[in-house]
Amino acid sequence: MQDYINDLIDIHINGQLQLYASNIIEKDNYKIVLSDLIDDQFWNYAYLKNNIVDLKQVWKDIKRDMKKHNRQPVIYVTSNMSSKEFEEKIKEINLSVVYTDVWMTIQDLNSFEQYKSKIDFRVSRADESLKSKFVQAVMDGFSGDNLEDPYESLSDGYRVALEKSMEKVGVNYKVINYVGLYNEDVISTATVLYKDDKAIIYNVTTNKNYQKQGVCKQTMSEIINDLKELGITTVCVLTEQGFYTEQVYKNMGFREIMLGRAYIQES
Repeated sequence: MQDYINDLIDIHINGQLQLYASNIIEKDNYKIVLSDLIDDQFWNYAYLKNNIVDLKQVWKDIKRDMKKHNRQPVIYVTSNMSSKEFEEKIKEINLSVVYTDVWMTIQDLNSFEQYKSKIDFRVSRADESLKSKFVQAVMDGFSGDNLEDPYESLSDGYRVALEKSMEKVGVNYKVINYVGLYNEDVISTATVLYKDDKAIIYNVTTNKNYQKQGVCKQTMSEIINDLKELGITTVCVLTEQGFYTEQVYKNMGFREIMLGRAYIQES
C-alpha cells in the first residue's frame, strides 16, 4: 500500500509542474512547490519528506525560503508521516491547520458503476478548440457561491495557469482535460494528471444549472473508462475534509487512504 501512496504523492507534488506550479525547490527534508501565477496556499507550500526532523529548525528554513518568493509559509504533511510525537512538535511551534485534504482512491476500475445522467450529454477530451470553454467552465465551477463547496472563487492567476497547463507537454507526467458537452455548452469538467498506471483527477466541476442530475457521475465514469484504455489501475481524487464532495466521491466508490494537512504559524 505504501508504494502506491508514494506514487500518488509523487504525481501530486512533482507532477504539479504540468499543472500550475512554476518551480520546485528541493531540500533534504522538504520540497517547496511554487506558482508564479497563483499565490494561494493550495499551490504554494512546502511538502515535508519525513518526520524525523528538528521541526523547529525546518520550519525556520521553510519560512526563509518561501518568503524569498513572497509566499506565505505553509507546510503540507500527509498522514502517513504523522505520529503522536510529531503532533507534539507541531503544537510546540504553534502551527495550526488551514485545510485538510482527503485523498480517496478507487483501485478496481472495472467495479466503477457505468452511469447515464438524466441529461443527454457527451464527455470529450478538451482539445484546442475547446480550450477557452474548458477554462471558463472551471472558473465558473469554482465561483465560491455555493456554501456546500469547499473552494472559494478563483483568482485571475488560475485562468492564466489553466491556459498554460493546456499547452504543456509532459514526459513523465501527462495531462488530459475533459469536458462534458451539452448542445455545445460545457456543463462539466475534469483534469487528469497521470504517470505510469496511477492518476489523480482535479478540476471536477458541474455547471450549477445541471447539478444533482448525475452529470458528475457520468463524467467520472466515462473518464475512468478512458483511463482504463491507457492502462491506469489506480485513480485518486482529493477534496477538502468535511464538505459534501467527500460524500459524493464515497458514493461513487472512492475510499479514503490518507489525509493531507496544510499548516501555517499563528501570528
